[in-house]
Amino acid sequence: MSRYKVECVSLDYDSQYDDCRRVEEIGFRTESGGITTRTPRQVYEMINQDGDTVLVEYRGDLTEVIGATHGTTKYVRTESTDTEDDALLKKPSC
Repeated sequence: MSRYKVECVSLDYDSQYDDCRRVEEIGFRTESGGITTRTPRQVYEMINQDGDTVLVEYRGDLTEVIGATHGTTKYVRTESTDTEDDALLKKPSC
C-alpha cells in the first residue's frame, strides 16, 4: 500500500457535470520530480483494489480521496456527496 498526493487535475469543461465526474486525469509527482497522470478509474482502483491512500491538499488541509460510483462510472472525490466545491476540483490543471 502506497500513499500519493494529488498535484493537478485535468477537467472536461464541456462536461454535463459540475462535480468530480468531470475530472479526466489526476496527476501525481514522480520520484524524478515530473508528473504522471492516471484516469479517475485507475485512481479508483488504486484506492479500492490496491489499498493505496490518495490525498488532496487545499488551503493547508489534507483530505483523503475516496472511490465513488454513479451507475457504471467509477471515479473519485473527496466529499461524501458530489459538489462543485470538492477540493479535487480546486487543484491546478495538469
